[in-house]
Amino acid sequence: MVDGGRICLYRTVQFSFIQGDLEPDKTFGAEENIGLARAKIQARGLARRQAMLDAATELFLEQGFERTSLSDIVSRSKGSRSTLYEQFGNKEGLLRAMVEEITGDVWEVVGNDEDLFSEEGLVALGMRFVRSALAPRSIAVFRVLISEAHRVPEIAELFFERGPRTCEILLAERFRSAPMIREGYGTPEQLGQIFVGAVLGVFHARHVLGLPSPGTDMDVEAHVRTTVRVFLDGIGRPAGG
Repeated sequence: MVDGGRICLYRTVQFSFIQGDLEPDKTFGAEENIGLARAKIQARGLARRQAMLDAATELFLEQGFERTSLSDIVSRSKGSRSTLYEQFGNKEGLLRAMVEEITGDVWEVVGNDEDLFSEEGLVALGMRFVRSALAPRSIAVFRVLISEAHRVPEIAELFFERGPRTCEILLAERFRSAPMIREGYGTPEQLGQIFVGAVLGVFHARHVLGLPSPGTDMDVEAHVRTTVRVFLDGIGRPAGG
């Protein structure tokens, strides 16, 4: 037997799914359908949340943070204002969620490639950095923070600590174990900063400014590959080796 409270819950979610053309599976019992309904409700909530983040990204890129209203975001996402308030609170909450999302994959960007200090390993690392930095949501957040950091300093600090600062720390740990770095060629922290700045080149600045990209994906890869060769030659590999 299922207690009265759980029967009530089952009937509630059953009604919700019938209203949304998502009827329970009649081959399951009440317990199974409660779990199924919860999973579907959660998935639907996550989809609505993501739709609002996607809409905010598009609108911040198109109109800027200040000129984008909550109504614009609700309309573009085809969601509801109540859902936006529930999930994010306000526009600053949306920005914070965007920061948390784009900085959440820092570990994946830095990676743990065992052949990091080979040319191909560093090219792969450089390409991950470029793709991550030039992703539309990354560019949208960066633009907003440049113009709004004075109003939302805690979000700007969150972005810096979870993004650039964490990348710097993780890269320093990787470079600290590099076998070929010659003495006097900088600290691991400095080498990480030099590497990231060099592979990003002018691409990041042009994207943030909304200028046309200076090249194709193949051009970006050629730039990263050249940067890696210069970097390796400089820190320890004999020129042409």
